[in-house]
Amino acid sequence: MTTHYALTGFQRDVCQAIAAVDDEPYGLALKAYLDERYPEPINHSRLYQNLDTLADKNLITCDPLDDRTNAYTLTEAGHKLLTHQAETLARCTDRPRPVADGGAHTLTEADQS
Repeated sequence: MTTHYALTGFQRDVCQAIAAVDDEPYGLALKAYLDERYPEPINHSRLYQNLDTLADKNLITCDPLDDRTNAYTLTEAGHKLLTHQAETLARCTDRPRPVADGGAHTLTEADQS
């Protein structure tokens, strides 16, 4: 089974984009989602090579929408990978955070803004 850390950061972001895009997550919609989050535009070749890699790892499926467009969806393994990472991050954010004086401090709403 592929783990979160076996993927590149970009591949992780592509999986997240597939999960986040509301309509059919096709290539240009994924590119638009990623372009909003990256400082430089995403190269088409980079995106599609990584989509192929994720499909080879059985984390996503590629289904034709028409003659020129494919839709990408997470497989059960891809969904589990994202869910596991989300749960891991959620557990980390529930922990008290150290402060400069070496004590433990839980963030208040005022601290978070």
